[in-house]
Amino acid sequence: MESELSTNTRVATITVVSLLIGLTLLAAPALAGYVYDDLSEPVVSTTIGSDNSVVPGETTTLPITVQNEPNGTVEMTGDVEDIQAVVRTQGLTLGAASGAAVEFRSGDAPVEIKTGQRNIGSLSPGEMHSTSLTLEVDEDAAAGTYRVPVDVSYSYVENIDAWVNDPSDRINTAVDDYDVHRETVTVTRYVTVEVETTAQLSVVDTESMGLYEGADGRVSVTVRNDGTESARNAELNIVGSNQIESHTSSVAVGSLPPGEETTLTFQATANTDAAGQYATEFRMRYEGENGQVARTNVESGQVAVRTGPEFELSARAESLHVGSTGAIELTVRNTGARPATNARANVSSVGPFAPVSNSVTLGTLRPGESTTVRYRLEVGGQALPETYSVPVSVVHEDIYDNPVTATENTVDVAVGPETDFAVTDTARTQVGSTELITYTIRNTGSGTLDDAVARVNTNSPFETDDDTAYVGELAPNETATVSFTVSTGGSATPKSYTLDMSIKYDNAFDETVVTDVQPAPIEVAQPSDGPLPGSIVGGSVLVSALLVLVPIGLIAGLINHFGLLGRVN
Repeated sequence: MESELSTNTRVATITVVSLLIGLTLLAAPALAGYVYDDLSEPVVSTTIGSDNSVVPGETTTLPITVQNEPNGTVEMTGDVEDIQAVVRTQGLTLGAASGAAVEFRSGDAPVEIKTGQRNIGSLSPGEMHSTSLTLEVDEDAAAGTYRVPVDVSYSYVENIDAWVNDPSDRINTAVDDYDVHRETVTVTRYVTVEVETTAQLSVVDTESMGLYEGADGRVSVTVRNDGTESARNAELNIVGSNQIESHTSSVAVGSLPPGEETTLTFQATANTDAAGQYATEFRMRYEGENGQVARTNVESGQVAVRTGPEFELSARAESLHVGSTGAIELTVRNTGARPATNARANVSSVGPFAPVSNSVTLGTLRPGESTTVRYRLEVGGQALPETYSVPVSVVHEDIYDNPVTATENTVDVAVGPETDFAVTDTARTQVGSTELITYTIRNTGSGTLDDAVARVNTNSPFETDDDTAYVGELAPNETATVSFTVSTGGSATPKSYTLDMSIKYDNAFDETVVTDVQPAPIEVAQPSDGPLPGSIVGGSVLVSALLVLVPIGLIAGLINHFGLLGRVN
């Protein structure tokens, strides 16, 4: 019961409300409606620039024009001024394509679209906007004409409903309410592209010959025309490679019809210091069938750069002493994988060394082969007897006879002390004598003295006509005895003197070398038994005369008187 009562109460309430609403509507004045129907719906078209040609394999940007060309009429009921008021107050443009945007699709065309959606904005009737289309044509695209779909989205005012309270009052008539209806559409338009008939370069194979780090070699490349027309008067170039530099600006191809191959060779340098496969780019310049000069796309191939000769060096010093000329015995071994043709080794002038000859020929060293050569070096007198690092570089020739320098190496070279000698004893002589004096000399250096000759230099109070003594070979630390004839003046003071002695010898290269001067001590003494003084000699002559002229007894008396016998003794 309670439920049925509640239901009846609700029904009664709704009925009363409905009656009240109906009475209210009957009492209200009727509104007059005006309708604007935009039968001039926007008609958007898309067109491409005059040059719509594209080339297989290339990425091209084409200019696109989007235009609104409505072709309908406007129909409306009611007063035009009422509709104009709505249009004016709402900032509407009748027949405009608002919020227009374009989006391109490849469709059946052999292209890849690179342009995303482009917003055009509002297109008033008759207005046009410019945009662009970027596309990449397939490398194997066949020549022909293709349509590229363009989806154009926009909205427009379809109709306007307006109401006024009293349409009979033309003076005070005003729009009391309105409703703007918009329609959003997407239409598909097309632009046409023309894929040209062209030659198309394809790299079939590449091969390198004699191409290694820092050397000139050959790059052989086989190319094919994968295009749709013959390449006439064609030339092939190497372009854009950091590791490989071509010495040939271009190589003539001649005529290359579609589908045919040809093999060409370039002289090139490997700029890299590492072996490996490096991408190298090629491009062909040619004349098309219409006589116009064209260029193909850049195509790349892998070019091998191989390892070159490598060297292992060792050295041994030979008669290398401070202040003299010696040599280093250099052994060079090719540890690389290819021959070193016409190789030579260069020694740099560094530190106390001055090479007598900077370069020595090694000949051709095949992998694993070695050779030993000798360098002559001059060692400065200011050098120290120690081990030095001497830079050595090995140069060889590539297949074009161009010099290729390997990485510089160093060898350790030991320099011995200066070749020298010492006088180990003292010669002795007497005042006023001419005598044969003798010295003992010792080789204090580290090298052998060959064909050595000792020489003394004298000055007052000494003189000599015999200033040289032959020594012969004198090994390190070996001694020899040398003798010279020296005259000592009678006015010499008995004391210690020094003569100058040097040794002239031949080194290991048969060059004559003279040592530094060394002191040779000599001791001068007063003679203990020598000839009588002049007065005594004169007295002896007198005695002899008296012995002849004077009797013996008288002579004896004179002797006793003058004491001559004591003076003589």
